Amino acid sequence: MSVEDDVCNHDKRQKNHRVLKSISLVTLVTLCVILTSPVLILLFFLTLTPYPHFTLHDVKLTTFNFSTTLTSNLQITISCRNYDDPFHFEKIDVYASYRNQQITLPTMLPPMYLKDFTVWSLSLNGTEVSVPPYLAAYLVQDVTVGNVLINVEVTGRLRAKSGFLSRRFRLKVNCPEYIMLGNDTDVIGSATKRPFVEWCHVGVTPLKSVMQILTSAFDNLVGI
Repeated sequence: MSVEDDVCNHDKRQKNHRVLKSISLVTLVTLCVILTSPVLILLFFLTLTPYPHFTLHDVKLTTFNFSTTLTSNLQITISCRNYDDPFHFEKIDVYASYRNQQITLPTMLPPMYLKDFTVWSLSLNGTEVSVPPYLAAYLVQDVTVGNVLINVEVTGRLRAKSGFLSRRFRLKVNCPEYIMLGNDTDVIGSATKRPFVEWCHVGVTPLKSVMQILTSAFDNLVGI
C-alpha cells in the first residue's frame, strides 16, 4: 500500500469520525429536547392561572319580606377586572345568600371573553324561599338590630388559553356586605341604595390536579 493510499484512508477515517460526532451531537440535542419539552410545557401549563378581581359597587334591596318563607329582590352592580392574560368565562352564575343559605335564584350570565374589565347590573330575585327555623331566628335578630349581612356570590367555570395550551378552573366569589334596613316597614323592610366599593373574596381552583394532568398525558403516550 502506497503512502498516498494511507493518507487517503486517514482522511476518510477523519471524515467519518466527524460525521459520527455530528450525528451523536444532533441525537443528544434531540433527546434533550424530547425529554425536557414535556417538563417545560407542564411548568408553563401550571402557571396558566387566571386571577380575576371582583368588586361589588352598590346594592339596592327593594324587597325583603319574611313570614314563614323569604321573598327578596336585590339590584346590584358588580365588576370584574383582569390584570393578567385574557381568559374565557365559560359559565357564570350570580345569586344572593344569607348565612350560607341561598335566598335568590341564580342569574346566569352569558359566556364571554374577558380581556381587561367588565361590569354587570343585575336583578337577583327569590320568591317564597324556605328558611330553616334556626336561620329564621338569626334573621329576626338581624332585622331587630337593623343590619342584615347579605352575600353576593358568583360561581362558574373559567378557561385560560395560551397558544395550544388550555386549562379550566372553578370560580367561587363571595362579596359580603351589611345592608342598613329602613324604618318604615313592618317586619323586614327595604334598604336604600348606597354606593360602596367592597372587594370580594375570589377563589380559582383547577378542575384537574397536577397528578390527573400527568396521568392523562401518560395515558395518551401509551395510547400512541
